[in-house]
Amino acid sequence: MTVEWRESYKIGDAAVDARQQELFALTNEFLASDDLTVLRSTIVSLCKQARAQFILEEALMRRLDYPDLEAHAAQHQTLLDRLIGRSMDVGKGYMNKPAIAALMRDWCERHVPEEDAKLGQFLASRLAA
Repeated sequence: MTVEWRESYKIGDAAVDARQQELFALTNEFLASDDLTVLRSTIVSLCKQARAQFILEEALMRRLDYPDLEAHAAQHQTLLDRLIGRSMDVGKGYMNKPAIAALMRDWCERHVPEEDAKLGQFLASRLAA
C-alpha cells in the first residue's frame, strides 16, 4: 500500500523534483503507519510540504510563462484545501486515514504523472529552444 516514485515523474527542475520525491516519501510514511501520533505529525508535515512544493512549482510556472498556470494552480489549491480540511479533522480528534490516503494517492498517481508531466514537457521545450 505505497505510492511509487518514478524517475519519469521528474520535470527537469532539481528543486521541484527533490521536493516532489519528499512528498512521495511522506505519503508512504503516512500510509505505512497505524500509530496515531505518527499519523498526526505526518499529516501536518504533508500540509507544510505540499504548500512549499506548490509555491516552488508555481513560481517556476510563472518564470516560464506556463500557459496552464491558472488551471494547474487551481488543482494545487484544491488538493491543499482538502488536505488542510482533513488535517483540521485530525486536530479535532478524528482521523480519517482512508480519506487522506485516497487524496494523496490521487495526487501521486494522477496529478504528478499527468499534470506535472505537461509542465515537464513544457520546461523541456523551453530549454531546447
